[in-house]
Amino acid sequence: MKVPDRRITKTRNAIYKAFLQLLNQKDYEAITVQEIIDLADVGRSTFYSHYESKELLLDELCQQLFHHLFERAQHLSPQGYLAHIFLHFKKNQDHITSLLLSKNDYFLRQLQKELEHDVYPMLADELIQAHPNIPHSYLKHLVVSHFIETLSWWLKKGKSYSEQEVVQFYLEILKVGSN
Repeated sequence: MKVPDRRITKTRNAIYKAFLQLLNQKDYEAITVQEIIDLADVGRSTFYSHYESKELLLDELCQQLFHHLFERAQHLSPQGYLAHIFLHFKKNQDHITSLLLSKNDYFLRQLQKELEHDVYPMLADELIQAHPNIPHSYLKHLVVSHFIETLSWWLKKGKSYSEQEVVQFYLEILKVGSN
C-alpha cells in the first residue's frame, strides 16, 4: 500500500480549508479559483494539479459530508436518524447551511440522492401501506422534498424548536412513526 506524500496531503488540505473558509463568507457561485489559491497560498497550476475545477472541490466536500452524515447514524431509530441529520446541519451552519440555503443545484441534487437512498427506505413501507393508491415515485419525491424544505425552514425560522421536535413535525405531516 502506497503512503500518500505528506506534501500532497498538506496542499490538498490547504486548498480544502481555504474553500471552506470562503464558503463561510460568501455563496459558492461568488467564489473564484483565484480567491481559493490566494487564501491557500498555492499556485494556480498546483490547484489544478489537485482539482480540475472548483466544482470538483465542491464534489469532494459533498462526498465527505454525506459519507459522514449518512453512514454514521445507520444504527439509530428513524426518529433518531432524522434528528442526527438535523443536528448535523445545525452544528455546521456555516458552509453546509450556506450551500443548502443558497439552493446550490449540485449540493441539492447530491442531498436528494442521499435522502432517497437512506431516508426514504425508512419511511417507505408505512407510507405505501397508508397510501396504496399513490405512486411510489411521488411518495419518494414528497419525503425528500418535504425533508429539504423542513430543514431549510428550521435553519431559517424555526431555531426555537429542537431537532427532535422538528422531526416530529416532519413525521406528523407525513403521518409516519408518530403512533
